[in-house]
This record gives sequence, C-alpha cells and structure tokens, in this order.
Amino acid sequence: MSQEKGTGDGRVSRRKLLSWAGLTAALAAVAGLAYRHFSATSAVKVESFMTRGQGQAKNILVLTGSGRVQGNSDRLAEAFAKGAREAGHTVNVFPTGRHNLRACMHCEGCWSKGKPCVLADDFDTLFPLLEQAELLVFCSPLYWYNFSGHIKAAMDRMYPYSKKERLRDMRVHETMLLMCGQSHFLRSFAGPAEAYRQMLGYKRWKDRGRLFVTGVDEFGEIAGNRALRTAEDMGRNA
Repeated sequence: MSQEKGTGDGRVSRRKLLSWAGLTAALAAVAGLAYRHFSATSAVKVESFMTRGQGQAKNILVLTGSGRVQGNSDRLAEAFAKGAREAGHTVNVFPTGRHNLRACMHCEGCWSKGKPCVLADDFDTLFPLLEQAELLVFCSPLYWYNFSGHIKAAMDRMYPYSKKERLRDMRVHETMLLMCGQSHFLRSFAGPAEAYRQMLGYKRWKDRGRLFVTGVDEFGEIAGNRALRTAEDMGRNA
C-alpha cells in the first residue's frame, strides 16, 4: 500500500500543514472582504471625474469635515486650495470639525432675526462665506459610509436658503465633492455620493467634479498619494 506523500510514514509534513493553513487564512480574508463589499455597500455607481472651468476667477468656499488637524481630508482640501489660488481664484476654507456648529433644530425660525438661523454659534461666521461663494466644495472623510457629522451639520444649516420666504440666497451655482476613507472599495462612498447627487438636483447646482480616495486611514497616510495632485488640478481648473 502506498503511503501519502509527506514525511514518508503516512503523516502530512508540517510545511504542508502550514501551507494549507496559510491558504485557508487567505481565502477567509478574501471572503470577508467580499462579504463586507457586497453586503455593507450600495450598488450606486461611484466615480471620480473633473471638468474644466471657463478660465474666469471666482470665489470658492471649501468646507472640510474632519476635526483632525492636518489629517488626510485636510491635506486633500489644502491641495485643492493651493491649485485654485495659483489659478487666481479667491479661496476660503472653513473647517466645520473645528467650529461650534449645532445641528438644525427644524424650529422654522429661519430669518426671524434678520439672519439665516436663530441659533447663536459659528454658523454666524459661515453664512457670510456661503453668501459670497460661487463654487462650493465639500471635502469630508468617510464616516460610517457617509459624510462626517461635522460637515453634515453645516449642510443641514443651509436649509434657510431653500425656504420660499428667504431674505437672501447663496450665490453658489457650482459644486465639487472630495472624499477619502479607509475602505478600499469605491462602492463604500455610495451613500454620500447619492446624497450629493440629490443635493445637486434640489438646488440645481452644476457638478464640476468628484474625487474619491480609497485606502487612507492612518494620520497623514495620504501624503505622496497621486490623489493630492488630482485635487490640486481640480482647484487649478475650477
């Protein structure tokens, strides 16, 4: 009777066992990633692109969504702002994660005191910038498959500018979206991508570009990533 190849005495070698264990672990890892990809994300199409502007200088407001100074999304926003300023645009960057912005209370007190919102917080600093900006750029990290809570609070506080009885409106007519996150799958950004698309339709804003950066999580991990050059180009061509 022939013996199983291995040690020569019918036992499987330790090397072979380790090989099978390694293969099993690799397959389990791939299966786990596939499960997370298909079960926890949406089928909404997510893609990065940019369009070129008309070469005219404009007022740009960049809203960042992280509380982490010089984190990955901060650096993404800085790259965009650098390119835009070099092209002659006026750029203001408002870090929502480092300002006191309360959530919208839906109290319907908008404009009752002559300003967009009755709440007294740092939105009083933000709304004049919103009313001056022609191009609005959202730059957020991916939190739980969505925008960060910081930038979402700022978005919600724009509600007064959608009311029929508003005293003033924003000058915004174009927007861009920049996002980065730990996930290696573009589909993980489907939630905010769809919310952004809906905002565009509601406000009739023109979409000038989107950039989704995958696989960045640790502090400063985006350094050296080609996405920074892409963001700079988006600013330069705004």
